Amino acid sequence: MKNTLVKIIREQTEILFQNLEVQINEAPLDTMFDNVNNSRYLFHAIHSLDRYFINPHHYEYEAEKIIGIDENLSIIAEDREGYDAAPGFVIERQKLLEYFNFVKAKIFSYLDKLTDEQLAEKPEDCPHTKLALILGQYRHLMFHAGLSEAVNFDTNGTWLKYTGFSYFKNK
Repeated sequence: MKNTLVKIIREQTEILFQNLEVQINEAPLDTMFDNVNNSRYLFHAIHSLDRYFINPHHYEYEAEKIIGIDENLSIIAEDREGYDAAPGFVIERQKLLEYFNFVKAKIFSYLDKLTDEQLAEKPEDCPHTKLALILGQYRHLMFHAGLSEAVNFDTNGTWLKYTGFSYFKNK
């Protein structure tokens, strides 16, 4: 079968995005963790997908035009350059969803054109292969989705819906 690996990556990306979308739609956004609210952690996860999934060395932040959110609000560590504490600023759920849908469309468009052979290639000026960038974002996204899930559980005492391989049985 042609592009078997990319097909698997696309399917797993659907599952990852399903789990992130649940967090965006249902997790408390204003709950603080380590001096940053959960909306910022979710924005950080989406922004990282936007910046690092395809080629971080040829990236332009376009979401400010779409949702009006400064890119620096993605910086969640106080010791990183550009960090803005923005006390009390919670990114609206609708804006997170708009940015998520923009990034999701961008990534699926990329995957639709990607071939198995290209997975071992390095994007222009990038020290990592296309596969390494994708896997790196899987790791990063699940860390932040898990963090959001923990924030939700600590705040509400419930677990949000998690999707795994059963996603395809229910489609």
